[in-house]
Amino acid sequence: MGRKITLTLHDFERWLRDRGYDKRMGEQNLRLFLDMGLAGLFFLNSALLMGYIFSSLGLPSERISDKVRFEVGRKVKDIKASRDYLEIEIG
Repeated sequence: MGRKITLTLHDFERWLRDRGYDKRMGEQNLRLFLDMGLAGLFFLNSALLMGYIFSSLGLPSERISDKVRFEVGRKVKDIKASRDYLEIEIG
């Protein structure tokens, strides 16, 4: 059986704030960004959301080679996304 991770919009916001993105983007822009929700940001292939996903998988969130991204992608069995939750099953 695979490993399943569930990510929340609330935890993603905390992850962004812990890294100073609220200061870099400004509070209003951060709110606009987060208002897109996890499903919307996933669909847009947000670099910040992808960094959060890789970080949640225990990988460094930045400078991940294309080869590592490909290998992780090959192991993804299922993805469920909504505004507030993103669930990924890795097999």
